Amino acid sequence: MRTRYAIVAAMMALAAVPAAGWSLPAAAHASLVASDPDAGQRLDRLPDRARLEFSEAISSPAYVVVTAPDGSRADQGEARIDGGVVSVELGGAAPDGTYGLAFRVVSEDGHPVTGRIAFVVGDGPLDDTVPSAPTASTAPDAGADRTPAARDEADDGGPSLGQVQVGVAVALFAVAGGLLLWSRRRTR
Repeated sequence: MRTRYAIVAAMMALAAVPAAGWSLPAAAHASLVASDPDAGQRLDRLPDRARLEFSEAISSPAYVVVTAPDGSRADQGEARIDGGVVSVELGGAAPDGTYGLAFRVVSEDGHPVTGRIAFVVGDGPLDDTVPSAPTASTAPDAGADRTPAARDEADDGGPSLGQVQVGVAVALFAVAGGLLLWSRRRTR
């Protein structure tokens, strides 16, 4: 009898390990906390770099598209990620007018975060109708393999990491309960 209880206790302890050892991810996702240039800022000339700072570390890939007033691209090369900071080099003809900076990044918990900023170089009014943030289908290298975390937010209908962890813990508890019942029947 003691052996049976020891086996059951060991199985239940084993089943509880994943639930106790895994913490659920935070409900909040990364958010933009600062940018350079800042939204609505008026500059004398186009800066050499655009910089976005987020509330948590950013995973790869990250896309930043800066559109000049004439529709040309002002971003040069790929976005660089350094923890919670994403930056991209700027250049090109740099005509005066409203620039649109659109971004699509992946927060550390795997959720895409998008946004846009408008700023002005030189004279002229701020036109806040800048293009929307890039999606994986319009971002550079859209044909390349993407991780599940890099999918469009609309496609993100799958279970979260926390839901999978809870599901595994429940399944382990069910297996432990089934083994308990099986061991009771076997001893009869």
